[in-house]
Amino acid sequence: MKRIIFVLAAGLALAGRPAPARAENVYKCMNAAVAECDARFPPSDWRLIAIRGYCYMINTAICASSSAPA
Repeated sequence: MKRIIFVLAAGLALAGRPAPARAENVYKCMNAAVAECDARFPPSDWRLIAIRGYCYMINTAICASSSAPA
């Protein structure tokens, strides 16, 4: 497990510094991610709380990084 974490950390360090995302882009991305993840994983099912949380984080990060200014 330590090797996996080290490899991931080294890969992120070598990948370079990502472009910063503007706050309004992140806010828009977060709202879109919440709507999309709530549609995929219904909030009425208590067993999907963790999955929905990770879905929020991953989709927000993907959207924010793709819409960040160059």
